[in-house]
This record gives sequence, structure tokens and C-alpha cells, in this order.
Amino acid sequence: MRSLILWTLLLFSTAAFATETRLVVRARARDGKFVGTSMGGVQVVLRDAQTGQVLASGVTAGSTGNTQTLMKQPQARGTPLADDASAKFTATVDLAEPRLVTVEVSGPLAQRQALATSTTQLWLLPGKHVEGDGLIVELPGFVVDVVTPSAHEFLKLAGDKKLTVPVRANLTLMCGCPTEPKGLWDSSRYDLLATVKHNGKPLTQVPMKYAGKTSTFEGELSVQQKGIYEVTVTAFDPTTGNAGVDHTTFVVE
Repeated sequence: MRSLILWTLLLFSTAAFATETRLVVRARARDGKFVGTSMGGVQVVLRDAQTGQVLASGVTAGSTGNTQTLMKQPQARGTPLADDASAKFTATVDLAEPRLVTVEVSGPLAQRQALATSTTQLWLLPGKHVEGDGLIVELPGFVVDVVTPSAHEFLKLAGDKKLTVPVRANLTLMCGCPTEPKGLWDSSRYDLLATVKHNGKPLTQVPMKYAGKTSTFEGELSVQQKGIYEVTVTAFDPTTGNAGVDHTTFVVE
């Protein structure tokens, strides 16, 4: 009984000394801006690094940030990268003692085929808020979204004639930042390729070129046989290492 009383007193004592502590978390696309509401944000989860207990979770919301600040002007040490509108999630935890925290960000949530997860750790101290820019976690990669042919589309092959199938995809950074030749995100240095299988066997590869519309790329596939076709579109930036992948299938009858 005595030990139970002491344990209860200790528990209440610890809770009484717990201090509210805030941590601002932001996700930034590699070579890009913040991942915000326009891309569905990212899921943020804070866990106790030792026990795995979830301390806080939520989704970043807000804008992608100031293009001039993030992408154009030199970034001097100590200069804020985020403004009041920049996407963030503010986690609030009660701490009675220093705690090593694992922070996990996963997104972009509006483009699940491109979802990636980045994880880091930091010490949180009771009452010592990490605000302003807060903790900025990088998300590498591209968002590739195949729009043509649509998923499981059925196409007709007329006799012995060849069927030309357009392959079209949308390509942005993880923040939704647009890509185009000679643009701020210059697609002329990217490698875009559609790899095609026919009935599960490798068939051909089709280079993807800029389609004249921002973030849109296209190629043409010549089809001569009936069956099921799998198309995998890949994008790669050799300068930053950003890569992205999306898939679709179509059926030729």
C-alpha cells in the first residue's frame, strides 16, 4: 500500500511539473518550396524516441512560401525562410524532462503515388519552444502523375493496323512547383521515360518530351498486338537526385 501511495504521489508530482512545449514542423521539397495545402500537406507524427509513444500528430497547412526567399535570393545565415503563411504543423506536448523525439513527415497527401517519408530526431526541452522556421524536414522526389492512358482503359485494334497510344504525364516537385524547359525548375535537364510491358514482358521504352503545357510531358507508343499493357513513367534529375514514378495499364482488344 505504501509503495502504491508513493508511486501515485510521484505520478502527480511529475504531471504537476510538466510544461507545455511547442515545436513547429515544416516539410520542404528538395530543390523546392514548402509542401502545403495545395498538395494536401504532409502527415507529421512525433514519437518518444525510446518508447515509440505518439506525442502529437497532424497535417501541415498553409502556402508553399515565398519563391524569392526560398529559390532566388542568397540565404544568409539566420535569415528566416518561412513567413506567416508558410505551411507548418505546430505540435504541442507537455514535458516534465528533456525528451528525445522522433519526427516523421509523410507526403504529399494529395498525391499518394508519390508519397515519401522522411524522419529525423531532436531533443525537446520543457518550455523551450522551437518556433519561427522551426524544424524543416526535406522531402526528396518528384510527383509523377500519368493522365493518359487512363487506368485500365480499353482500346480497339482495327485489323492489322497499328494503334498509336499517346502517353501523357504531369510532373512537379513534391511541393507542386511547376516544371518546364528553361523555367525556375528546368525540365530540360530531367530524364523522362515511359517503360512499357506487354502481357508482363518488356516491350519498349518511349522518351517523354515537353508537351507545350506547364508540367506536362508526352510520348507516343505504337501498338500492334492485343493484350494487357503496363506503362511505368519515370523522371530523374541528375543534378539533385530527385526521382519520381507512376504507373498505369491499358487493354488492347
